[in-house]
Amino acid sequence: MSETKEVMSVLKQIGNDPYKRKIVREVERYPEQLSLHLHNTTDATPEEFQEWREKDYFSKGDFDPLLMFVVIPTIIQVSAFFFMLAVFAFNDTIF
Repeated sequence: MSETKEVMSVLKQIGNDPYKRKIVREVERYPEQLSLHLHNTTDATPEEFQEWREKDYFSKGDFDPLLMFVVIPTIIQVSAFFFMLAVFAFNDTIF
């Protein structure tokens, strides 16, 4: 029993100062992350749901998916490719 008390007293002693005096400090714990409140949602009323369906851009469907998801990214990719070739040509003439 006395060994346990000695071990606990040694664990509570952290470091010594230049004059060899023992400094006793309590060991502090790391701060813990606060709990996340992610499940505090409420169901939408039928009126809110209908309003969302009428006002949301993607839910409404007033766009051309081919243009938005195929043509525009293709134009960006082709222009990036030709810009890369232009940089190669520029570096070839300079260096």
